[in-house]
Amino acid sequence: MNINCPHCGKSVPSADINIQSAMAKCASCSAVFGFADKVPGALVPNKRTVEMPRGYTLGTDGADLVIIRRWMSAKFVFLFFFCVFWDGFLFFWYTTAVSKGAPLMAILFPLIHVAVGVGLTYFTIAGFVNRTRINVNPAEVRIKHYPLPWAGNRTVQRAEIEQLFCEEKVSRNKNGTSFSYILSAVTRSGGRLKLVSGLDKPEDALFLEQKIEGYLGISDRPVAGEMRQV
Repeated sequence: MNINCPHCGKSVPSADINIQSAMAKCASCSAVFGFADKVPGALVPNKRTVEMPRGYTLGTDGADLVIIRRWMSAKFVFLFFFCVFWDGFLFFWYTTAVSKGAPLMAILFPLIHVAVGVGLTYFTIAGFVNRTRINVNPAEVRIKHYPLPWAGNRTVQRAEIEQLFCEEKVSRNKNGTSFSYILSAVTRSGGRLKLVSGLDKPEDALFLEQKIEGYLGISDRPVAGEMRQV
C-alpha cells in the first residue's frame, strides 16, 4: 500500500514510514503526519482519559465550548515570598544609596537586578489573578489570557488544524531540572503551532487536547515528538 502525503500529494518512501506508530514524514515538503486511519491494524497507543484538573472550569457559550484555566498554583506562593525578599533588598539598597549620596555606579550597578525583579513580580501577580480562556467552535479556536496582558493570545481557524498533541518542555539549570507542558497543533500545511504553554502537569495538556479534539471531531493520532504517555 502506498502512503501519499496529505499536504503535497507526493508518495512517501517506505524508509520514512513507521508502521508501528502510524507516522510518516514527507521528504518533499517535510510534513509529519499520521496515517492510522489508512492502514488497518496499525498500532496506535491509546491515551488514558483524563479527568478535569483542579483550577479548570468547563462550560458552553452559545455554540462555543468554553474552557477556563486558573493560573494559580503552589509555585506562585513561593515566588511571592521570593519577590518580597528580592524587591525588599533592592528598596533597602536604593534608599540607603540615595540617603548617603552614593556614587552613580552604586545606582546603575543593580539595574539588571531591578529588571529581573520587575519581571518576576509581574509574573507572580499574573499567576495570582490571571486566567486562560479557550473558546472552541466549528469555525475557530480562540485563546485569551486575562486580565493582565500576556503573550500568547491567538485565534486559529478550525480549517487550519490537522491534529492536536502535547509536548513536554525540559529546562535544566544549576538549581535542577524542571518540566512544563504545551498544547500544540499540527496545521494543514504540516507546520506546528503552540496553543497553550506553561502548563504545570501533563494532565493539564492532555485534558485540553482531549476536550478540544472531542468537540471538533478530530480523531487522535500520534505525532512525532509528542509527550510520552502518562
